[in-house]
Amino acid sequence: MSQTTEMADGLPSVSDRAIAVPSEKDPRDIRVGLLLAFGAYGSWGVFPIYFSLLAHVPAVEVVAHRVTWSLVLMALWFLLRGRWREVWPVIRQPRVFGLLIATGVLVTSNWLTYVWAVGHGQATEASLGYFIVPMVNVATGYLLLSERLSRLQIVAIILAVSAIVLQMILLGTVPIVSLLLALTFGAYGYLRKIVPVGPNLGLLVELIVIAPLALAYIIYLQAAGQGHFLLSDPMTMGLLIFSCVMTSLPLIWFSGAARRLDMGTIGIMQYLNPSIQFVIAVFVLGESISMSKLATFCLIWLSVAVYSYDALSRARRRKKPTPAL
Repeated sequence: MSQTTEMADGLPSVSDRAIAVPSEKDPRDIRVGLLLAFGAYGSWGVFPIYFSLLAHVPAVEVVAHRVTWSLVLMALWFLLRGRWREVWPVIRQPRVFGLLIATGVLVTSNWLTYVWAVGHGQATEASLGYFIVPMVNVATGYLLLSERLSRLQIVAIILAVSAIVLQMILLGTVPIVSLLLALTFGAYGYLRKIVPVGPNLGLLVELIVIAPLALAYIIYLQAAGQGHFLLSDPMTMGLLIFSCVMTSLPLIWFSGAARRLDMGTIGIMQYLNPSIQFVIAVFVLGESISMSKLATFCLIWLSVAVYSYDALSRARRRKKPTPAL
């Protein structure tokens, strides 16, 4: 998933034709934004079902196909919209291009961790990671962007850290999958925030960077007779190709939602994704959840409740009109 971006360090903005959102939003525009947000977060939420169908394919191969076919789809999208000329101005700025190389590595690592987790029966751990992401974002804002923390945000972070410590004590294990997903996506979100490139254009450049390695790996597997594309059943081939739609379309929807909705609404709706993932992992994929792990989730859900209450309170205060003097 990509974040909306802002101007940084005086660099010229290379955006996705961002639309200035007026203070008085059109109700129809808000409804469209909500539908787009539901579509994006709902699509991400059903990822466990999709990638469980590819559990027989090694995670690295799945991600290699996801990157390669996503580049094909995004390249066609930009070609049809006549926007390929926007790519070169990004690549010729060393700092911007360097940051997008880093975000490309981070998002690929995030995808790889997630696909591996689903394929190895750890979709609940994956959902836990995405519940933690907002707290990672808040902590990153404090440490790297000098953003002030409210008391409730501090409480939410303490509860999230306590959940991780509790799992280490009760289960005797470090939630590596959860932490990897939260930290890679948190770092990705931070870097994408400071890069003056829109989400769709940024994704295209990231794919351009990663795709050569992904394609080389696919060719190697096929040549060695170990690949699952041409040497597998039609359903597997179709799922590998369709992963580009599962990757790109929700991001396009999210981009549209972010332009139409305030960030408070987006911040609350993001919990649809891990919530749906958790329900699917337990009730559809049949992953067991012990009382100890449930206690961890209860702390995380309490952290989410505190964070959401704080976000809603802030949004209400911003919208409250100032009395005339």
